[in-house]
Amino acid sequence: MEAKRCSVIMRWAWYCLFTTLFFISVSIQAQTLRLTSGEYAPFITQTMPDGGPITEIVMQAAQEANIEISLGYFPWHQSMNLAQTGEWDGTIGWAYTQERANDFIYSDPIYTESVGFFYLAEREFDWQSPQDLDGFAIGVTKGFIDVKRLTEMQKSGIDVKIQTFLDEKSKIDALLAQQIDLALGNIDVLKRVIAQEMAPNQKQKFAHHPRPIRITPLYILFSRQIKQNYDQAERFNKALRRLKADGRYQMIWSHFRQAHYND
Repeated sequence: MEAKRCSVIMRWAWYCLFTTLFFISVSIQAQTLRLTSGEYAPFITQTMPDGGPITEIVMQAAQEANIEISLGYFPWHQSMNLAQTGEWDGTIGWAYTQERANDFIYSDPIYTESVGFFYLAEREFDWQSPQDLDGFAIGVTKGFIDVKRLTEMQKSGIDVKIQTFLDEKSKIDALLAQQIDLALGNIDVLKRVIAQEMAPNQKQKFAHHPRPIRITPLYILFSRQIKQNYDQAERFNKALRRLKADGRYQMIWSHFRQAHYND
């Protein structure tokens, strides 16, 4: 009888141990975060092995936070909509607006971009104030905050004509075809489009104005539709701060600049 009781106790002990270990393993396994983005080479791109420096930073911070990333590429406005409705957990590479803050939890800044105007070099162009843009047809990416900014200029009485595009290459093509007067976008991104996607006899036809229209931090946006995103955002931000504190964040940018700007 005593031996039988010991056997039952041992089986119960093993069962409790197995159950405890199972739940511990489940609790520490990596959670998956599904993020959308648009093509924004050389910073976020499917054409580079590491996905560009912004993608690399996101991946490293997520790994540090024990979060697995599933990344989907879509046109920018669709990337926003998929995250806003909660079909995807979040989206990478967006500036802050109060309207977006109503729908999203913001990460810490992951990159600061400089946005300016490109024009055809054969035409003279200068601007120092919004009034100098009166009468110009300006190409912008659909879904970006620049659409709102130009719309506000229109409301203030400045006659800017807004034409939206789904990607950066389309803006440059429209500029070359003189369908627009100015292409507005991230200076490094549009420089790369011209350098890598335009014909050799076309590259010298473009110029950009040195004065940016904005210098803006970009973030990951975590959809408020997903309850666990509050915890995910907090974990990601803590990991991103560790990357910045120990130099890994700066190292990613250093390697990127050496590879792309020191040739």
